[in-house]
Amino acid sequence: MSRLSVESVFTPRKSEVNESMYVLRPQHEKMLKRALRRNSHTLIFGESGNGKSWLYKKVLDELRTKYVVANCANASRLGSITEEICNSIIKSGHVTKVGFSEEKMAEISAYFAKGNIKSNNSYQVHHDEPLLKAFKIFDEIVSDKKIVVLDNLESIFSSECLMAELADIIILLDDNRYAECNVNLLIVGVPSGVLQYFRDIKNSESIANRITEIAKVGGLDEIQIRDIIETGFGLLDFKFSPLDLTAISKHILNVTLGSAQRVHEYCETLAYELEESAWSYNPNMLQDADQAWLVQGFRHSYQLIELHLNNRDTTVARRNQVIFCIARVRVHQFDANVIETLIKEYFPKTIPETHMGVGAILRALSNDKSPLLNRVDNSGFYYIRDSRYLMCIRVMLYIDASGKVAKKNFTM
Repeated sequence: MSRLSVESVFTPRKSEVNESMYVLRPQHEKMLKRALRRNSHTLIFGESGNGKSWLYKKVLDELRTKYVVANCANASRLGSITEEICNSIIKSGHVTKVGFSEEKMAEISAYFAKGNIKSNNSYQVHHDEPLLKAFKIFDEIVSDKKIVVLDNLESIFSSECLMAELADIIILLDDNRYAECNVNLLIVGVPSGVLQYFRDIKNSESIANRITEIAKVGGLDEIQIRDIIETGFGLLDFKFSPLDLTAISKHILNVTLGSAQRVHEYCETLAYELEESAWSYNPNMLQDADQAWLVQGFRHSYQLIELHLNNRDTTVARRNQVIFCIARVRVHQFDANVIETLIKEYFPKTIPETHMGVGAILRALSNDKSPLLNRVDNSGFYYIRDSRYLMCIRVMLYIDASGKVAKKNFTM
């Protein structure tokens, strides 16, 4: 029996759920199922790549709930959430897993060919209103509850116009004419604070009360990563020793921060390394996998971090220590005190009797033309601009035998 292909097992960019590699999230799945049973809208948020799309698709399929996906990135391009929702319902003549008849498609095509879909922050409900018409068509095909998924919310979060349109749509769906269609929204994206945003905008105090927010979809833990490795490489007819499996799981958690997409990417890269070595593993392969993983998706991050390192071999190289320690912070926001504590832990022999100058280094890392950090307004706190920077720092920087921060010189 031939071995499965690597790319059929580890699928970091596959939009559809890879059933054999799906990691169960019992709490999130339970919360989402309960939220979807209510007559309200639902919000899922979490960092990009943490598996939000697979989560909602898995749950909706288990509930046998019909849905369409409207992409907020496309709504931003079109300048209209309404138009993108309408397009998603009639896309290619079908809704998800539900086909239109030729007669119904003719009606849809004739209606939307009129070009009467326009961006509008408030809607006059009449017989030609496109959103209501699209929902009625959806309802004629699916009489049970159905969901419009608004994915990639981050694409419109900074647009006051589109967020106001979203607020109007949320309110409209309580209108009897819309409610009869039995459609709810599932809003999916990176930004936290969405409910607070709706509470703060004018005349929208009640919008947040119409939305159920489930817990943030975070990264995978070591046990979940171990399951992915065991399952995935098992499908490839390969088994690591218990010691190697533990070491690999810890390493992948450390460099990927548990991002589901990045875990799949790393496992895919490691599997290719194994394939080229006739499926014979040795721990040095992790170094080769590190380099291959960085080259394929972190070129920009590597180059940006390299620009911020000390440009000469200074005695202490405090800036390099700061950057190294930023990737070891366990909280989202940090200040100079947090970094100084980590420097004392990792570089105890370099602690001066006077000030270390960490605050000035953090300010410099946030003020550069290509900043590594963002500064929280009116405070001394900072946060990393992109989680990929953290992943890259963890792979490219290490403490050498002399106790100094050293850089792995990958070919980028």
